[in-house]
Amino acid sequence: MRAVEVREHFREIGTWVDWDHTCDEFLHGDPENEVQGIAVAWIPTNAAIDRAAVAGCDLFITHEPAFYGGYSGCPSADALVEQKRDLLSGYGMTLLRCHDTWDRMPDVGIVDTWAAFLGFPTQPRMTGSFYRVCLTGGLRVRELAERVREEVAELGQDAVLVLGDLDKPVNRLAVGTGAITHLPSMYDLGVDAILATDDGINYWDGGLWAVDIAIPLLVVNHATAEKPGMMALARYLRQVFPETPVEYIDIEMPYTHV
Repeated sequence: MRAVEVREHFREIGTWVDWDHTCDEFLHGDPENEVQGIAVAWIPTNAAIDRAAVAGCDLFITHEPAFYGGYSGCPSADALVEQKRDLLSGYGMTLLRCHDTWDRMPDVGIVDTWAAFLGFPTQPRMTGSFYRVCLTGGLRVRELAERVREEVAELGQDAVLVLGDLDKPVNRLAVGTGAITHLPSMYDLGVDAILATDDGINYWDGGLWAVDIAIPLLVVNHATAEKPGMMALARYLRQVFPETPVEYIDIEMPYTHV
């Protein structure tokens, strides 16, 4: 199997993706390479690339970018780009991004697996939506935050940020991931609280909005919310390409409450 065949499969299933304007593309290496093994991870840290190579993987599928685009032109970042490309080339590894496809993939994609991971009943989601509504049975915000904290502990996070009234009862919780947690859109789903991610909000807009509109806001780390979806992608690829070994590589992005 060639690496390009994996991307072609994503093109077939990702009918919601604008394939002329997408980040789901090869970031490094030769798409025509014969694949011996596939590594799946949220982001390609150098340590994750090393682990993928040890596992015998020469196609690395990442959800997020690889080369510090926001820091382009900074000497430290430019040096790291060269280092990472040398690392990938040294292993003969091809790097493919799968973001727009997997964010909204029904049932096994990023949004749906995150909501399912929390363990609450959920309402159906339109394929084009980035959000899911969890039915939380009247838990108060404090209880809800504690429940979420217990669930995400196994993903490497030991705290949940909370903004708002800890005693407010919550029957409907809007859940989103990544940089797409647009708070007003989530509020419009008729919810009592919102679970967002740190990369998906700011406090000069989002925090002020949440306080003034009086809706509690729970916040977890971006990587934390998307790890369940990347685990699901690894399982999915094992089913679709059963003759090719697939390895999920966990990313250590330490998020510690001190």
